[in-house]
Amino acid sequence: MFTLIRYAYRVAPVSALLVFALAILSAALGVLMTVLIGQVVGAVPDVVSGRSGAMSASMFTLLVVGVSVALIFTSSLPAFQQSARQVLLNHVRRDITINLVVPLLRPNGMAHLEDSVVLDQAERADLETSFGFQLRTGLESVPILVSSRLLLLGSAGLVGQLFSWWVAVGLAAVALFMEWYQGWAVSAELDAMYGHTDDGRKQGYLWELSMRDALKELRVFGLGAWLVKRHDLAFRAIFAPTWRARRKRLWKSLPVSLLHLGVHGLAIFLVGRAALAGRLPIGQVATIVLAILAVGASHSGWAAIHVKRGLTSYRAMRALPDLIARRHAERAVKRLPMSSEKALPQWSIRFEDVSFRYPGADVDVLCGLNLEIPAGRALALVGINGAGKSTLVKLLTGMYEPTCGRITVDGIDLRELELPTWQRQVATIVQDFARFPLSAADNVMLGSTGDARDVQALRRVAAQSGFDKVINGLPDAWNTILDKTFEGGVELSGGEWQRVALTRALFAVASGASVLVLDEPAAALDVRAEAELVERYLDLTTGVTSLIISHRFSVVRDAHCICVMDGGEIAESGTHEELLAADARYARMFTLQAERYAE
Repeated sequence: MFTLIRYAYRVAPVSALLVFALAILSAALGVLMTVLIGQVVGAVPDVVSGRSGAMSASMFTLLVVGVSVALIFTSSLPAFQQSARQVLLNHVRRDITINLVVPLLRPNGMAHLEDSVVLDQAERADLETSFGFQLRTGLESVPILVSSRLLLLGSAGLVGQLFSWWVAVGLAAVALFMEWYQGWAVSAELDAMYGHTDDGRKQGYLWELSMRDALKELRVFGLGAWLVKRHDLAFRAIFAPTWRARRKRLWKSLPVSLLHLGVHGLAIFLVGRAALAGRLPIGQVATIVLAILAVGASHSGWAAIHVKRGLTSYRAMRALPDLIARRHAERAVKRLPMSSEKALPQWSIRFEDVSFRYPGADVDVLCGLNLEIPAGRALALVGINGAGKSTLVKLLTGMYEPTCGRITVDGIDLRELELPTWQRQVATIVQDFARFPLSAADNVMLGSTGDARDVQALRRVAAQSGFDKVINGLPDAWNTILDKTFEGGVELSGGEWQRVALTRALFAVASGASVLVLDEPAAALDVRAEAELVERYLDLTTGVTSLIISHRFSVVRDAHCICVMDGGEIAESGTHEELLAADARYARMFTLQAERYAE
């Protein structure tokens, strides 16, 4: 509990102080109400009967007014507490988002994002739900637990002062034991659940499919029932161990509950016996009984459970950066600064005996690959699926490091360069390019080092990529949101989105990027758009070092050099004419594709 209190204070000191001050006030009002009600109950018989020595009418009236005022404050305080907690949670949610997202985005590579151990830790920190839901719920429960603990101590103190300290200690001990027992039981549930964090990711994935990613396919192929069944199986796999743990706990909870009930019943019995013996006046009896009931109701087991779960999520969140650093530590090499005035490469990019195997895989994707991309030249890669073309792009952009060999830029090992700066110099269209629900302008300029106000450059690259024709048809031109789920937004076709991606890469080049990588740039283009891209290809890549990957041989035929990948190696290379004359792999694939078009 104190760990979460310190965390809340560190995130938002003023809000945290207000929240816990109100929690303390709530407990104080609870104890005060017990005392005042006891005083009222004790004074009523004498005041009504007019017995000598009875409280005066004015004092009794003042006492009743005090009870009324305390009751009003007690009933209105929860609204203030809820508002204060929400303000605190707003600050906390922002901090949780930063603490979860930054460690995942900090590495320049992406191997950690495919590491099940890292993903499991992120799941425990509630990344896959709503950015720290358990932690926020735990923090929201801390003031409740603080208030209940103070109310418990205050009420037990009244019992001890007015009746018996042994009874007070027994009541408090049983209440705290109830909290401990429920927390212990929750630990068993969490342990059972955390063994199935992979199922949690499956469930989240299926949910995204149903809500966003596969809306058309689910309906066209009638996969609704299949999806519900798979989601149900994943859900049961996650919670079945928890349900079993709860069933086991049910019978163990019965004697604990009976103990709690028995101790409080015995305390009330002893008070009643003392009252009948004349050792306790009616006012003290009322106060003591109310205090005993307050102790019994103040153990707040569910608040303790939420706090424990929140603490578990908090520790997982805190441990995430160290886990990523430990499992995916960057090699300790001296990073060479990259000058913006001298863009690399000046001579070439070289793959020297590069082999690569994905973490957890059994075979290499690249096997001793040697490749040179001369500066300012256009090089193309072709090959069948699985030949390693896209993997080569990931290595070039520093997403992964080679398992063996090295990649050099003007003779400098890529691992010795400032990787973020290098990545800004590589403008890349990947096959699964991002489709941001932002304006058309933001989709093009996002992430570029260029001037976002350079409208002329924006229009120029749009004309180069053919995206200007799309812009002219949008209702608000460059300011149109490219997502129809937003008011005034539109949805682009696959080919139009491909033009967005191409324009984004060209704008990055116009802003200073020196390497252009196009991975299947014509995959979603129609015949006319593909023909335009072929005609403009060498113009688009003029002055930059470019690498183009495509299954469409018409797109790559004008490259200065074409390399054929097969089995993770460069099988042959040359110009289009040289490769046709060689009558080997390239010639066979080109002829096969050309015949299909001709037919």
